[in-house]
Amino acid sequence: MLSRQTESVDLDKNVEEPLTEQEIGVLRDHFRFLREHRKDLRLKVNANEDLLLNGAREPVHRGVCRHLLAKVQRGNVLAAAERLEPARAAKLLAGIIRFSSDIEYVLLFLEKIERSSSPEEATAALFQGLQRIEFDKVSNAQMRRVLQLMTELFDEKERPALLLGMLESASFRDAFDKSTEDLPDALSHLVLPLRAVQAVILHGEPNTFDSETLDAGVKLLINLDSRILLRHSAEMRQRLFHFGLQSCAAPHHRLHDRLKMLLRSLPSSDPKRGDRGIALARHFIAASSHGAARQLLQTLSRENPDSGIPALWLELLDAERLDRIALLEQPSDRMDALGQHTRRAGIWLETMRPVWVQIARSDAVTTHEETLGVMCELAIPGVASVLESGATKDGEPYFVVANSGEFLDRALAEDAGLELGPALRVCREAVGLLNALAAVGVRLPDVDPGRFTLERSGSLLLTDLAGAGRIDSDARGGFHFELARSFCTDVLDRARRYIVPVEVKSVVSDSKSCAELSRGLARCRD
Repeated sequence: MLSRQTESVDLDKNVEEPLTEQEIGVLRDHFRFLREHRKDLRLKVNANEDLLLNGAREPVHRGVCRHLLAKVQRGNVLAAAERLEPARAAKLLAGIIRFSSDIEYVLLFLEKIERSSSPEEATAALFQGLQRIEFDKVSNAQMRRVLQLMTELFDEKERPALLLGMLESASFRDAFDKSTEDLPDALSHLVLPLRAVQAVILHGEPNTFDSETLDAGVKLLINLDSRILLRHSAEMRQRLFHFGLQSCAAPHHRLHDRLKMLLRSLPSSDPKRGDRGIALARHFIAASSHGAARQLLQTLSRENPDSGIPALWLELLDAERLDRIALLEQPSDRMDALGQHTRRAGIWLETMRPVWVQIARSDAVTTHEETLGVMCELAIPGVASVLESGATKDGEPYFVVANSGEFLDRALAEDAGLELGPALRVCREAVGLLNALAAVGVRLPDVDPGRFTLERSGSLLLTDLAGAGRIDSDARGGFHFELARSFCTDVLDRARRYIVPVEVKSVVSDSKSCAELSRGLARCRD
């Protein structure tokens, strides 16, 4: 009902313009209906028109067909509707409003429809009838009556589909907008959400709606009858899948079945089908719906044998686990700067991103708790956030931080090393980071490059705060100045691909504070 073009005959075209095959088929249905109800409608026809009604002659001339439809007189329709019992009257009016634009027929139909024996057929007829109405000629009172009857006769599940379909009509939309102040409560809460999905999902227009409104609209749309959704274009279903993933949120994840249905409905030729499947699998994993994730990943693996992601993720689901962390097979012998934590590489299943799991030795539990406390209290750009913490099955405390690059000491030790530009960036960010830590009263015991990660973006991230302690804050970063200068010296002295400019050396040796060092590095050319 929502996506089909209204099956109708364009009665406004020139009478000599040939009918299309679709129009001929529709006219056959109209004339079959008139033949069945010619007595109720007291229809008077000539011999040629009688042949059309009986199917003995094909409807081929637009003018003749239009003239025959026009013989249905308003008075006879209203009289028949009042004379017949409600179910028969609703059936009669359902056929009339398929080719008539009289709002009174629609109102009368709505009043009779409650006792209709075929609600689905009646709803389809109503939709087509409403599509034909020129709502710019409908009075406010009539419009309010239409809306009120819609709320009385259609339940909560049916209203969004009916209203969304009607909003596709420009004249209905305009009349609807003029009636918004008088909308029934049952419809008022649907207006903005349906307008949002109509624009963004149905027509692919830029999103100008707030997140809450669009989210509500997506949930209304995605929960419509599958037969309605599947009549839409693949492009519309792709947009609905994209936003549906975002609307399917913890803790209930009520949209999982609908998202699976949408994914299955997308054509196999869609070049992004695999990516969409992976996105849904990631969503299942984050929701701890591992059974659904496995099933989907197995399907994706069969459909995309050249993609290694489904097979890799299946392995992760079966890997050694620490709560939501899948530990990689090779234990790392890497330790923190004080040698008190073993670092294990892993994947955080909620995001499928690499992480480091820092597991404390049994004799370093107190230091571990102190370090964890400091990290959890910090909100400084460039300091790794703790994603989660807990204890292993052996009772060893651990915490988890992001692992989105490589350790700085390894990057500096590689044969290629860093270019001058990246090296200066690392120095500037380290100075700013040390100054910020001092400002909040956190002191590092050293600036070993192994404490830092060089992210893929080139940014510096402090991931190891082992031994960090609380002292009086120093907004000027004084107690970290010498550490900042030694860090810069160390990084620059490891040059492999450039000669350190004299001006850079002078900035490092002559600066008297973190602020001065930072300004000087910012002025250096890379």
